[in-house]
Amino acid sequence: MDQSNKFYTDENTVRLTAFFVIIVIAVALFFKWPFLILLLVFDFIIRALGLSLSPLALFSKAILKILGLKRKPIFAAPKKFAATLGSVFTLLVFLLMLNGFDNSAFAVGFLLIILASLESFFKVCLGCYLYQFIVIPIQNKLNNSPK
Repeated sequence: MDQSNKFYTDENTVRLTAFFVIIVIAVALFFKWPFLILLLVFDFIIRALGLSLSPLALFSKAILKILGLKRKPIFAAPKKFAATLGSVFTLLVFLLMLNGFDNSAFAVGFLLIILASLESFFKVCLGCYLYQFIVIPIQNKLNNSPK
């Protein structure tokens, strides 16, 4: 199994990146900086597309390299799906903040902090579970349908 291909990602990078997501959202919500949230939207989109240009992921990889931690390969598709959900959440937070709905933005942002905390501290990826219960059954149905 080639663990460096596009079908796998590094669990340590994912978890450390989730930690940085927590920090960025907390700072943006505390100081009411919607454009910091917008940068996070683009970071999530980059990761959802599987591109290696995500500033948060690159920062995480650099720290992990300094610490000398080995890669822990995990299947990338559920993580990409979770990043897609993250981009939707952060876009919602951005739009709410931009339009003066600070309490609603805080609520959605706090939910994202909880989800990122589950990933970062406990290896629990709710987006990955949704992937298993939503995306995989749809893919199976499409693959097994008569052609």
